[in-house]
Amino acid sequence: MSELHGQRRRHIANGHGRDWEALAAYTGGNWRDLADFAIRQTLTTPQPGYPAYNAKNDTWTYKAPLQIKDQQGNVRTTFWPIVAVASRDGRIITSFPTRDPK
Repeated sequence: MSELHGQRRRHIANGHGRDWEALAAYTGGNWRDLADFAIRQTLTTPQPGYPAYNAKNDTWTYKAPLQIKDQQGNVRTTFWPIVAVASRDGRIITSFPTRDPK
């Protein structure tokens, strides 16, 4: 699965950009870099029980806990990105952060 480009990035920006922006405020960076990092990490190391297949829309859902830490290593926040991937071609459909660990 590749980096987000074009239509998928626009979908995430339009549907979930504010959610990513709120988390990026903890890092001092931009939401696109945080989203790209979170997506890569979530796809690489999903939490137990994931990926989960969703037959209703023929997708795989990935989820994993990620922490944002300050320069001293203190955890500022923990979030669980959700990444939806199309079964037929492996393309990322969307991604958004959640505070729900389940």
